[in-house]
Amino acid sequence: MKPSSSVQDTYQYFQEAFSYSTDLTMKTMSFPQYEYSLFFLDTMVDSQVFQEHIVKPLSLRPDANAQEVITVQDLKETDDIHEAVKALAHGKTVLHKEGESVLLLLGTELHKERQINFPTNERVLRGSREAFVETLETNINLLRKRIASADLVVKYYTIGRVSQTKVAVIYIKGIANPEVTSLIEQRLQRIDIDNIYAPGLIQEYIQDRRFSLFPQMLTSERLDRTRAYLMEGKAAIIAEGSPDVSIMPVSFWAFFQSPDDYQINWMVGSVFRLLRIACFFIAIGLPGLYTSLIVFQSYVLPLKMALTLQGALKYITFNPAFELILLLLALEILREAAVRLPSPIGQVTGVVGGIIIGTAVVQSNLFSNTAVVVAAFTGMASFLIPSYEMSSSVRLINIPVTLLSALFGLIGLVFSFLMLNIYLCRMNSMGLPYFYPAFADSGVKDTVIRAPIWSLRRRPKEAAPVNRHRLGNPEGWKE
Repeated sequence: MKPSSSVQDTYQYFQEAFSYSTDLTMKTMSFPQYEYSLFFLDTMVDSQVFQEHIVKPLSLRPDANAQEVITVQDLKETDDIHEAVKALAHGKTVLHKEGESVLLLLGTELHKERQINFPTNERVLRGSREAFVETLETNINLLRKRIASADLVVKYYTIGRVSQTKVAVIYIKGIANPEVTSLIEQRLQRIDIDNIYAPGLIQEYIQDRRFSLFPQMLTSERLDRTRAYLMEGKAAIIAEGSPDVSIMPVSFWAFFQSPDDYQINWMVGSVFRLLRIACFFIAIGLPGLYTSLIVFQSYVLPLKMALTLQGALKYITFNPAFELILLLLALEILREAAVRLPSPIGQVTGVVGGIIIGTAVVQSNLFSNTAVVVAAFTGMASFLIPSYEMSSSVRLINIPVTLLSALFGLIGLVFSFLMLNIYLCRMNSMGLPYFYPAFADSGVKDTVIRAPIWSLRRRPKEAAPVNRHRLGNPEGWKE
């Protein structure tokens, strides 16, 4: 829809579009030959930019063309009044010259953002100390500083009929698979919702499986981690207003990688990664193993151990499986309480609450000492997983595994892991295998273990990069 040549008609249209909001302001500048009207939301514009780069230049050179004297960097001409309304909502100033039906959109947005700070959820001992913030342009600026290449592609999309949230898809041309990036863009464009405020909501709309407990995209707040995955051929989604980045496609093994692995000796890093993978199976299977051995197959244990476990259950009220599930739920309650409360109180609640509850339930014969140890060890093993999403999934999956073990013993435990393996093999991430075979091709070098950097000559195959060649001759100095 074209705007009217009358300034008053334009102002009336803007007032109706914003439901007569009182922060919608019109400033008129009258000169002998021209009359300009400036429309803006006074809560959204930078007053200094408005005065220094728009009002002052127009006052000094009233006879010149407005486009020639205005010094804002973002200047666009439009004949669509709907586009002008959107520009006002984003903090731009609209200039209307009396008698003309063309509007100028001037970039005067007020930028308020927190400083770049330390990562809070993905802390490491060694590595970058920069984390993403809530401003999209700042996050892209950080990435472009770290990947100073013209092949770094940034594509903007607007999602949300009401919120008009700006979303960016970022990948490296020549490395990322065009079919995968095209699929991501198609799924983003088909999202039809009134409000998007976090990448987590976007994930649920574009992931392959809707009802999967396992995360199908990796969420990170770390700049160095995002850069590393982009260099492997993956794509990143960044949304305005969120400090988290969604990385895809990813495999199951990506959730056990940490930036620390690449900052220390490769043998030490490999041991730590193997420990995380082992803790994944411990967190899922230890409660079920304990239950099956206590209830059904206690004869496979050494005699002294079996007698000790049976003696600990002599005066216990609850069934072993039921007491373990209750303890795991209590552990989740303590964890949530420690997270939701203010930091100093949360730490005290976690420590003191755990000690008091653990001591009380054992002395009252509600739970056995062994069950408390198993539940605590299970919780600690789940916390060792670097990804919060994967750690949360593990803590939910161990409950049905425990129930099956309580019903069928070791057979139920083995059946649970078999079904879990089949389920992971059937999953995809952006059309690519989720449970990427760790020992296929050269994938073992950066999945189960972390091989020496000089041996990682090819990019991992999990993201299907079009260019897998990564390393030339890293030790040419030896020749």
